[in-house]
Amino acid sequence: MFEPDEYIFTKLAYYFKRRKRKKQESKVNVVNLIDIKSRLTIFARAITGNAIEIFEAEREGGYKNNNFFLPSKFSELPTIDENISFYLFRILYLSIQKNLNLNWNDNQEHELFESQQKASETSSEVLEMLFEQFPITKKQHKKFIQFYSENIKKNSEADFTFIYGKWMRNNPEEDSKNKLKNFTDKIKKGKEEKPKTILKSKAVEEIISVQVDEKQREDATTQHQFEKVETADEFGGNWRDMDGDDDLKDHENALDELNMKYTVRVDDVAHSVYQADFIENTTVSESAESDSTGYHILYDEWNYAKRRYKENFCKLYPKTLLKSDSAYYKKTITKNKSTLIGLRKLMASVNNKLQQQRRQTQGEEFDIDAITDLFVDVHSGHTPSEKIYLSKRKKEKDLSILLLLDISLSSDGYAGGNRVIDVEKQVSILFGEILNEFNIDFSIDCFYSKTRNHSTYITIKDFDDDWNKAKLKVGAVEPSGYTRIGAALRHSGAMLDKRDTKNKWVILISDGKPNDYDKYEGKYGINDVKQALRELNERQINSYALAIEAQAKYYLPQMFGQNHYQILTTPVEMLKSLVKLYEKIKYQS
Repeated sequence: MFEPDEYIFTKLAYYFKRRKRKKQESKVNVVNLIDIKSRLTIFARAITGNAIEIFEAEREGGYKNNNFFLPSKFSELPTIDENISFYLFRILYLSIQKNLNLNWNDNQEHELFESQQKASETSSEVLEMLFEQFPITKKQHKKFIQFYSENIKKNSEADFTFIYGKWMRNNPEEDSKNKLKNFTDKIKKGKEEKPKTILKSKAVEEIISVQVDEKQREDATTQHQFEKVETADEFGGNWRDMDGDDDLKDHENALDELNMKYTVRVDDVAHSVYQADFIENTTVSESAESDSTGYHILYDEWNYAKRRYKENFCKLYPKTLLKSDSAYYKKTITKNKSTLIGLRKLMASVNNKLQQQRRQTQGEEFDIDAITDLFVDVHSGHTPSEKIYLSKRKKEKDLSILLLLDISLSSDGYAGGNRVIDVEKQVSILFGEILNEFNIDFSIDCFYSKTRNHSTYITIKDFDDDWNKAKLKVGAVEPSGYTRIGAALRHSGAMLDKRDTKNKWVILISDGKPNDYDKYEGKYGINDVKQALRELNERQINSYALAIEAQAKYYLPQMFGQNHYQILTTPVEMLKSLVKLYEKIKYQS
């Protein structure tokens, strides 16, 4: 319990902070990065020709490899248009700065003042090329300089840091001999218990992953203070016991003042979530050999930098789900009864659609094109074809569908107020019901990973399994591990290769972001997924992705291409999308 004076002080601090925040948000000229982020991303990629990602900056921002950091909101200039022009200027400025490679390229930490100073010192070099390539920026730059020069605070110099940003540290390639440290042999398992508190943190530009010092934790002694003061301190190398208590809400005010750059990877369950977007610079190059035993399959992985495969690089362990949860199935069917009825009608409509078959020997109408060809043949002395009719009949398709679910720990999060793993499971149950009723050949599989040495591929319903038994297993699936999509796609292709159907599809349901404990994220992961999809395409296996995370729009286009993915957040939206996809599949040539 808080002491009375502490309680009053905390409430007052909260009040003034909220008041200040509301005052800033109420400004009519404020531009929020999140509102224009997608347009800025397209703009940055068009200008640079690289897959640029945009993140919120802690303050003025800069660039780091293919990532641009910009202020989360900007309202310095008088109008909305002028504040938007600031963001456009910064994108162009950073693109030139990136081309000139003006950034820290070492592994040293640098003070903020030093980074701002370096950016200012090299600004003339950037501006010279910027004005040459984009002359319109000269006028904008002059306007920004004038504004900040006229708004100098008392006894201080003009602050141009928001114009030139700061130098950030590029992430050089890590030593390929590094081994994974700081993780146990057990596979990460998602728990039924979900985080009680989820807060959005301020921007984090870089994180440093530190290893748990177990000895310091064991030796840590409780500190008693005569005056109780609730504070939050930045990590300084000293470890304390992690009791797992959910005190996040109580410390929200204090956390907002800290630099949350230090993280630790553990297998413990999260009771609270403090969310921040950041660049994943915590990766290590390779994983140590796993001690896991049992039947496994070796798959190649694509190294985009060297443009060749790492042969037999990934160990994939195929498993069959044995557990079941009949209560989950019954609850899903009861809750979505009306949705299921609507889906049946949609599928029946699609399945019973009549498609015109041209150039038939008999039918209800003449085929005008065939009649024209007939007259040409008659007048030219050739024997005309008898196939001059249009026939309206169902066009049956030889079809196999593999529904592939991403059940990594990211699926334990929420999108649009829905738990991602529950959206996946409900969609699998309802779509499975429909596919089974219409006698369509289908399979439902899921996957997760923990390094290249342990990718797990779980079959919930194989193509030849009885749906009445398999449907009770879907509810037993729980989030685990990480997201090595490439290996899972390659194994899905191998499963479809065994089907004797002509039209084969892999439908991936995921957050769209490849990542794993070892070096499988960013460009590396995206390019491996692209290559896996090319391999499927070469074997006439089609692919489509459904994502349940808004940020997926920055990853899916790079992997699946346009018109081969959708981003949805509710089971109903996803089911309707699947029915439309089925219609497209059924009537494709």
